[in-house]
Amino acid sequence: MATEQRSADDRITVWGDFTCPWSHLAWRRTELLADDGVEIDWRTVEHEPWRHVGPADVIARHRSLHDEVQQVLGHLLPGEPFPYAPPTHVPFTGAATSAYAEAYAAGVDRPVRRTLFRSFWEDGTDLGDARILRELVADELLGSSSTSEPVWRWGLAVDVTGGPVSGAAWHLVRDWRSQWREVGGTVPTVLVGGRRIVGVEAVDWLGAQVRDRGLAAWDDPQREHSAA
Repeated sequence: MATEQRSADDRITVWGDFTCPWSHLAWRRTELLADDGVEIDWRTVEHEPWRHVGPADVIARHRSLHDEVQQVLGHLLPGEPFPYAPPTHVPFTGAATSAYAEAYAAGVDRPVRRTLFRSFWEDGTDLGDARILRELVADELLGSSSTSEPVWRWGLAVDVTGGPVSGAAWHLVRDWRSQWREVGGTVPTVLVGGRRIVGVEAVDWLGAQVRDRGLAAWDDPQREHSAA
């Protein structure tokens, strides 16, 4: 019996950040593609590393996010939703990157990825708080295939500082960031069939894949909003 051949577009690697609106839209589109059989390898990075911020910086970060969301809305497909509950502040995502790396190492990356994106964009959850992250993703990590006992036995996604618990996750965080810098250091970045597609172009390319495959089954319609 002949082995079914997968096209290059059925294997997509993406780098994104949980509080980046372009990455959010890219993630939503990759969810539809994954349901259609596309292999999605999502690697997250903190594209704006943590630093001390003053009151003016906090306001500027919040305003910048809002302005960027308005740009994203202009790139939605007809009827495509973009859930957005404006957060009270924009957290740095080092801790969320660590938690996701633990999930990736444990083989539960997709549900945790969904939880982290939705928690921030729909509920305004502070993804920079290690205590919140532990509670958010514990159920997925409990009993997982992680080789770290604190992860699979107690569901610990991050340590008290927001760093990785296991060595495997620590290496993932380091390697993802190194790889991301090599491919240009922009979120989101897509690698597919030997091509590198970055930023808005990457988001639009994913949208074209969704459109061309006839995927329009937008989920949770009662909670989502279409572009005006």
